Amino acid sequence: MECYLIPAVPQPILLPVECVAEVVEKPEITKLDEARANWMRGHFTWRNQRLPVMSYSALHDADLDESKKRKSNVVVLNPVPDAVRKAYSGVVCYGDVKTVMVDDSLTEIDFPEGVDRRYAELAVEVNGKPALVPRLAALAVAFSYF
Repeated sequence: MECYLIPAVPQPILLPVECVAEVVEKPEITKLDEARANWMRGHFTWRNQRLPVMSYSALHDADLDESKKRKSNVVVLNPVPDAVRKAYSGVVCYGDVKTVMVDDSLTEIDFPEGVDRRYAELAVEVNGKPALVPRLAALAVAFSYF
């Protein structure tokens, strides 16, 4: 199965390509005047739609400090089929989003410290490196706070 490996802290995110509508490089994110949570980054316009943007890393209280942020991207997530809020949304990341091929024999590993299990389904090893599989339904709920 083809997946995206998306840079994040404490570990990269692993998502099947079917979950991602597009990766937008150098997006113009309009920051929120007052965010209800530190992981809310703002909004950006994608295909004439205003999408909420979050930081997956900040959901785990593990966001990068400003000095380490480089090339930014927004990964536009497709609507989650079983979610109440069926809408596109975006996850900001810093660094290159890569495609990887994974098979059914992914090795499940222990969650790293500090991971909020409400937002992570599994911790796995991909090509010898750790990654997190997010709980998409939980992310859809988080996006409903925007």
